[in-house]
Order: sequence, then structure tokens, then C-alpha cells
Amino acid sequence: MRPFFFLLMLTFAVIRGSACAHAQWDLEDSHTTASLRGIHNVGGGVAWASGTNGTVLRTEDGGYLWQTCNVPPGAEKLDFRGVQGFDEKNAVVMSSGPGDQSRLYKTTDGCQTWKLLVTNPDKDGFWDAVQYRSRDHGLILGDPVKGRFLVGFPRSDNSWSSPGNQEGLKSLPGVGGFAAE
Repeated sequence: MRPFFFLLMLTFAVIRGSACAHAQWDLEDSHTTASLRGIHNVGGGVAWASGTNGTVLRTEDGGYLWQTCNVPPGAEKLDFRGVQGFDEKNAVVMSSGPGDQSRLYKTTDGCQTWKLLVTNPDKDGFWDAVQYRSRDHGLILGDPVKGRFLVGFPRSDNSWSSPGNQEGLKSLPGVGGFAAE
């Protein structure tokens, strides 16, 4: 058999075989009426989800069963659009909203209790996203205020700092973020 013809037949077989592959989806019930906005897959079957009305969910079995977590204190009406899990016990959730409705909470006991880490100090601010590189080093991105995107690092003393001496990234007029992860 000529090499070109063999390669052509092999390519056809691979394409034909892959065309027959189907995605495997299992529909699971989260047992919540909240609109879920954030999700983070930690791995090993552990994932966290967050949403409206202070909703935080957790699974340890790949999503077959979802635990409804305790609502962080004072967060019953908040919209949790960002969540970052570290393992089955430790996670951070971020609410988005104007001013002090943008908050960051942390759990270290599998969502039985929550600690308020930081509240947006700017009444005109609106947080869009949170990302952690490690359990202690996070970054928050917020919509522009006075022409600059808010970029900050949460601290454990309910405050935060901007990177270096900058006060955010310059934005174009009318540009904003999208608060969901």
C-alpha cells in the first residue's frame, strides 16, 4: 500500500471515529432556586458554586449531591458572583453590587461558618471578579471608578491594597467589566 493512501485511510478512520463520539452529560439537581453565577472545580470531586440571595453550594462527589451552605452573616440579599475553592473545607466567595454590597467572605470549616474578609470601601465601586493564587494571595477586579479599573489585594484585616503605587488600570469611556465567573 502506498504511504499516501495509507495516511489518507488512517485520517479518514480517525475523523469517522471521532465523529461518532458523544459527550456524556448527567443532569444533577442542585436543590436550589437561586440563580447560580460562580463555580470553581477544585478537583478530586470537590467543587463550589455561588449565586443569588447569599447562596453557596458545595459538592465532594463530583456533583451528584450538592450541599447548601450556611449563608454568611448579613449576606441574605447579596449576589455571589465569584467563588474560589481550595479544598473541601476552604473557600472564598465574592458578592457583586454597588459600594458595600461588594464583599469577600471566607470559610475554613466546609461552609458552616463564614468570616467577612473585606467590604468594598468605594461607594461608587462594583466588584466583578476574584482570583486567588494561593489561600492567602488574592486579587479583586472591579468596574472603573473615575476612569480607572479597580485592582486590589484583599487583606485579612478587612482592608485591601492596590498593587504598587497605581490606583487602578486606566479605562476607556463607557467600558466596564462583567461580574460572573
